Amino acid sequence: MRSAGERTADAGGRTGLALWFTGLPGSGKSTLSRAVAGELDASDRRIVTILDGDIVRQFLSQGVGFTRKDRYDNVCRIGYAASLIVRHGGIAIIAAVSPYRDARSQARSLVEDAGGVFFEIHMDTPFSACVARDPKGYYARALAGEVDLFTGVDDPYEKPLAPDIRVCTEGADVLGGVRQVMTVLRQQHCLCPGGRKTTG
Repeated sequence: MRSAGERTADAGGRTGLALWFTGLPGSGKSTLSRAVAGELDASDRRIVTILDGDIVRQFLSQGVGFTRKDRYDNVCRIGYAASLIVRHGGIAIIAAVSPYRDARSQARSLVEDAGGVFFEIHMDTPFSACVARDPKGYYARALAGEVDLFTGVDDPYEKPLAPDIRVCTEGADVLGGVRQVMTVLRQQHCLCPGGRKTTG
């Protein structure tokens, strides 16, 4: 596992943090990211903001398509939003397929240039398991040829080569994933426990 920077938050909890959950559709990104957000909201003094890929497309990237350039631009928009959060000492939790390595690298640069610590968290769920889950029915439609440019079917997903955290979801529960993420954050001195959250 590659170090995410070994940065220690200051006494006021002003060091921003971005947790970027990436993986195939149906890999469990949203589920685990929400659970981690809940844990951090209860135990960390910083404000936690969730940037879910589906919600971002609805409000920040409405009308953006699914070509490679469109996907790249969408991830960069999310990365910019995350950089604003970390610049002000907050925690940004991102759940987005973000299939291309170059776009995720650009998102990391945006966050780190804003003074934040970035963790790439790969939801390493096999394609077969994602197809079996298919919570929104998209895989069935894509495999039937009804949806074009669907990640994992006719558009590639470029796995992280050296993610900061790799979560293997087969046979694991959500609580175990939360413990794994929180353990790494603790080991990397990226937590700010205690204190009352304020917006000022």
